[in-house]
Amino acid sequence: MSLIQPPHRSGPSDAAVHIRRLRRSDRAEFLAHLLRLDGESRRMRFGSAVNDGFLTRYAQSTLGPGGMAKGLFIDRTLRGVAELREIDSPMPEAAFSLEPLWQGQGYGTRLFSSLVDGARNAALPHFKIQCLRDNVAMQRIARRHEAELQFAEGEVVAELRHPGGDFASLLREASEEHFARSLAAADRALYRIAAEAGVDLRLRRA
Repeated sequence: MSLIQPPHRSGPSDAAVHIRRLRRSDRAEFLAHLLRLDGESRRMRFGSAVNDGFLTRYAQSTLGPGGMAKGLFIDRTLRGVAELREIDSPMPEAAFSLEPLWQGQGYGTRLFSSLVDGARNAALPHFKIQCLRDNVAMQRIARRHEAELQFAEGEVVAELRHPGGDFASLLREASEEHFARSLAAADRALYRIAAEAGVDLRLRRA
């Protein structure tokens, strides 16, 4: 299931956290998420320091054909993204970003697991993760999924190999998407009722 709760400190309820696939229509939210990353989180994600202009260009070129992305939403706001780029290539590459406030609480592991399910269900035999040597958290998550790590010149390449999807992986991903659609339907109904009452709920969003 896609519902999780932080293990170490109080946080959002289970119902406030979900994971789903991202689409082109999510590009604005994706960019907002990237811009909220601090300098260290940006370095861990992209391998070097990047500015807001770079992130803007990156977001505009992402979430299109040839890739897969899973988004972690907390209280309806995108806080983490797991990407799988060039899925038609011999070795697709995975990348991850998680906002600082939500790191170290198990969200990265759950997001990674969801991407693995998506890759398996898409019949991808393997993919790789490139990360810096000091990105210990990413290496730890990769090892939990039986990754083979290779160290070279400041980078770590983690190659994951998984068989095709099974009933469990298909059910997990379908449950994530069904829950996300249910939340979206509830939001649309709430906004419609509020609009009829003359209340703009968008002003209440952070």
